[in-house]
Amino acid sequence: MATVILNHKVTDYNTWKQGYDSDKARRENAGMKEIFVGQRHDDPGMAYMIWEVADTSAIDKMMSDPDLQQTMQQAGVISKPEMIILN
Repeated sequence: MATVILNHKVTDYNTWKQGYDSDKARRENAGMKEIFVGQRHDDPGMAYMIWEVADTSAIDKMMSDPDLQQTMQQAGVISKPEMIILN
């Protein structure tokens, strides 16, 4: 099992969170177990997610999906996601 930490800048956290929540099935299909979703205390435009995953290749495949890129853009993501995978 690996732990994945991902963050990116968003235009509005609440708008982004609605889009994130509506895309739950995609994460479940990739085998991702949500541990934490929130925003930085000192920068509310920075969204952070932490998941546990059994297969890190599934998250790589999901993140490269053009449909996810469009969904993220519509939700207000304005920076390239930064991902850290911990074993």
